[in-house]
Amino acid sequence: MTRCDLQFSKIARYSRVHRKDDRLSKQRVKRKPGKVIPTTRVSVVVVQNNSEILLVRHRKGNRQYWVLPGGRLEYGETFFECAVREMKEETGLDVEVDKLIYLSEAIAPDRSRHIVNVYLTAHVTGGVMAVGDEPVLAGVDYVPLAELERCTLYPPVGKQLLENIEKGFKPGIEYLGNLWV
Repeated sequence: MTRCDLQFSKIARYSRVHRKDDRLSKQRVKRKPGKVIPTTRVSVVVVQNNSEILLVRHRKGNRQYWVLPGGRLEYGETFFECAVREMKEETGLDVEVDKLIYLSEAIAPDRSRHIVNVYLTAHVTGGVMAVGDEPVLAGVDYVPLAELERCTLYPPVGKQLLENIEKGFKPGIEYLGNLWV
């Protein structure tokens, strides 16, 4: 066995080791046509007076649910630039980004979709709150933190947000895992 074969063998053996909480099988599945890399979504956490959080209501068909303001990262755009742009588009508000707090993924069980979620904190610097023009947008509002756990929030990060808003966000970036629902 050559040195290269030995190295490949170690890599192959390592890649078969899975985390205990990995709920997805590693079998190959078909990808959506044209989808070769995950989508990156930037979400913005804006807390007002330590009592309310800014959320955007989405409507798809007969379903309505809340999301953190944000959206898809565009090519050549930084996370911070995306956060500022998406906040203006969805809420009418101008923000200054403070820091990156979380990373999570949403991987469909059949692996047909893969979204990388990046979460940033920010504070409002101006603008007038108004619902953006996208058809999926049904509302924008500050929701009392006391109601956050009862809201249908996607991805489901309400519990983590409440804990960290109360105690303060930890230094560094916290990986929240696969949050597909």
